[in-house]
Amino acid sequence: MKRFLIYLSLSCIVFAEFRNWDAHSAHLIPQKRWEMGLFQPFRYGYSENLEYSVHPVWFFVVPNFIIKKSQNPMLGFTTASRYKIFYPTPLLNMVAKKGIFGIISPEFQIPPLLGLSASWLMSKDMAGLNTTFTGGVDLGIAFGELDSRSSIDLPLLYHRLGVYYNTFGVHVGFDAQKNLLTKVVVFSDLDYRLLPGLNGDYSLEHKLLISWEKSDRFRILMGYKFVVGAYPYGFDTHVLPYVPMMEKWVPIIEFQWAGKKK
Repeated sequence: MKRFLIYLSLSCIVFAEFRNWDAHSAHLIPQKRWEMGLFQPFRYGYSENLEYSVHPVWFFVVPNFIIKKSQNPMLGFTTASRYKIFYPTPLLNMVAKKGIFGIISPEFQIPPLLGLSASWLMSKDMAGLNTTFTGGVDLGIAFGELDSRSSIDLPLLYHRLGVYYNTFGVHVGFDAQKNLLTKVVVFSDLDYRLLPGLNGDYSLEHKLLISWEKSDRFRILMGYKFVVGAYPYGFDTHVLPYVPMMEKWVPIIEFQWAGKKK
């Protein structure tokens, strides 16, 4: 049961990174437009060159906030910078217990943790594709002793939380998007995360999504995420979302809505 809940929560990571709907790119959401989904964070265009986003479902157990700011064009690319801040301690201490909701041994008390991330994004239409290149640095600050045995050795979670055990990490990525039909869009990405010196120091993630855009206010997505990486127990691969109770991979369907504040 606890693994089912954890893998269900991974869906938020699978779909969270996705002009309109382009959360993954250097393009900002139009001013006063908002977007949100079952798994996607709430995004809002604060001005022509600034947007912010927050994940309302997780905010009270993982306080989070993201800002994306447009920058000057460079070599024909649209560019932007993105800054993230996370505080995962409340959720981690909630699952440091015995029972079906226990993920971390109750012998470990998770100290206050602060995650900071800065990324540079460059987007351009190339060979009929909307492409984006991303690179950045992640910092994990622990205000107290964090025992390495308290790590959660699951795909996506391990290499995102690993920055708190390693202090810093780097990430690079490439995204490509193309309209197959008027209302059908395919999106694919490839992301690499490195945590130098950590036991289980890297992961390579690939995502494929197909979306049907009914309008600029509603769309449906379906897809998967493939993860390959090093973990404390060794090398492993995963196709997500995976439901242990069914012992198989199943696609997750995501619904997203948008509107404009008057």
